[in-house]
Amino acid sequence: MKTRALLLYSFLMFLIGCNTNNASKTEIVQKHRDIIVDVSESIVDIKTEILLGSSHLYITDNFLIVAEISPKNDKCIHLFNKNSFEYLSSTGIIGRGPGEITNLGRIGIDENNKILWVVDHGKKVMHKFPLDSILANNNFKPTSCLNMNEELLLVDFGFLNDSIVLGRALHPLSHSTFDMTMTKLNVNTNEIERFGYENPECSGKKTIATFSLSVENNFYVNCYDECDLLTICDLDGNVKHNVYGPGWNDKDQDKKAYYFGSDIFNGKIVAAYIGYLEFVFKGNITRGAAPSTLIVFEKDGRYLKTINTGYEFERFCIDEENKRIIAYFIDREEPLGYFNIPVE
Repeated sequence: MKTRALLLYSFLMFLIGCNTNNASKTEIVQKHRDIIVDVSESIVDIKTEILLGSSHLYITDNFLIVAEISPKNDKCIHLFNKNSFEYLSSTGIIGRGPGEITNLGRIGIDENNKILWVVDHGKKVMHKFPLDSILANNNFKPTSCLNMNEELLLVDFGFLNDSIVLGRALHPLSHSTFDMTMTKLNVNTNEIERFGYENPECSGKKTIATFSLSVENNFYVNCYDECDLLTICDLDGNVKHNVYGPGWNDKDQDKKAYYFGSDIFNGKIVAAYIGYLEFVFKGNITRGAAPSTLIVFEKDGRYLKTINTGYEFERFCIDEENKRIIAYFIDREEPLGYFNIPVE
């Protein structure tokens, strides 16, 4: 009887140990991120012949795409050669007419078919911009679009394949409140549905997050604005890792901003990080906080390093081929600049 009892006890301890190990691999808590690489003296200005307002940045094929949130001229999407930064063309005519854009949102890129899917929040549609058409016609206006579902308004997304899009969508709860959720959209049928894992400790404002997808590496990541959380999932929507930073459950968490966009490079996650009060007060001016650092993680959530740029930036993208990060800075004379990705 003693032998049987000992064997049963050993087996139970083995099961508990297995469960503990699995939990520790999924739930990752990082209290210290202190490997700092400073690139502030290495930023190279990108001088352009057009004046650019606040912009989202994308890389596809040989192009750098600068999508102006606050356009300075009559077009809001600009194409540059990503290698030389030579200006090539502009598209996305501002206006309320057919094929024109009233309120530019994010761009999702169908890499296989070389198509930009451009969100217009004003019209609640996704315009279809083939790259060939943009380059062939300086006054191109899209004639094809998708009407967006008002119950799940797609905000930030990427293409899983030719027809399926994964991303985050706004879900209105009332006229003044909303949350965000993961969704899957079929661009052929225009059917959208909730998809994948959502951290149960996040609700309301704490569900606001930016999204990055790597089909090649079989994962996507959500980086949360209002809490110090990064969630990594496989392409079936199953959680792989919840990564909690030093601000998770901080007593002042509700007053702070955390992540502000991410990209994926060579299987690693590069995330813009703030980590302090979400509003900046300068005299009579109040504005939202902006990041000056990027945190690099392995795809299993392990912390690698923090890149200090020395300047606040709004958006960034990664040029994998040239191994450099391009950013739109808000406190440099030339807003566009780049620096080489620090070596391992």
